[in-house]
Amino acid sequence: MQYNRIVLNEPHASIEGLYDERLSFWNIDENFVNDIVLKWTDWHTDYLFHGYRKETIRTVRFPYSRFIVDAERLWNDPLEAQGQGILYKQFDGYTRCIPQEYEERLLNLWHHHQERLRNNLCPDALLLDCHSFPSELSDIDICIGYNEDWSKPDKETIELAVNLFEDNGYRVGVNEPYSNSETPDCPFLYQSMMLEVNKKVYMEPGSLRIKQSDSNKSSVRDLINQLLSELDK
Repeated sequence: MQYNRIVLNEPHASIEGLYDERLSFWNIDENFVNDIVLKWTDWHTDYLFHGYRKETIRTVRFPYSRFIVDAERLWNDPLEAQGQGILYKQFDGYTRCIPQEYEERLLNLWHHHQERLRNNLCPDALLLDCHSFPSELSDIDICIGYNEDWSKPDKETIELAVNLFEDNGYRVGVNEPYSNSETPDCPFLYQSMMLEVNKKVYMEPGSLRIKQSDSNKSSVRDLINQLLSELDK
């Protein structure tokens, strides 16, 4: 299917704000950085998904860490009960105490990201939700996710993504280990698909360095470029 526009959503790629006392409210120590930030930040998704200069492909990148504001959580998200709604207050044993007078300022960052997505979407667009995930969570290399609702991509789009990666030797999960995709409210219809890349596919083990291409496989960046080119035809 040809889309009128492809919007790349990158909500978890930054670490900005963690040391800003007006935004953070975490006790930032070595353990928090090593166990939480390094593990759960979507490192180098700017490398994997960026660099497109066509009017029909746009990028909306949230400029702050997900531990400041999770720009992808729903308003009244069910995870709020676990302290992991839009403003994380509990995470893997760490507690965050946000003064009430700062909460509105932080929530406005979420609203601003949603508004940026709406402003870049258009009728018959595809929102591509761009993520990575820790290698210890799954042996899946590439996860394709979507919602079972009005925003579900066409069968041809899903098959194109799955076949492209499988044909190049990657193990693909459909709604595994993650499912669903971002769908900001808009007064028109569009489609949404999540693309999650296992960090082991493109990062050196135990470091933040980008892996040199495996000679037996096309690089995941090249395949993402190819996928976007096909979707944009």
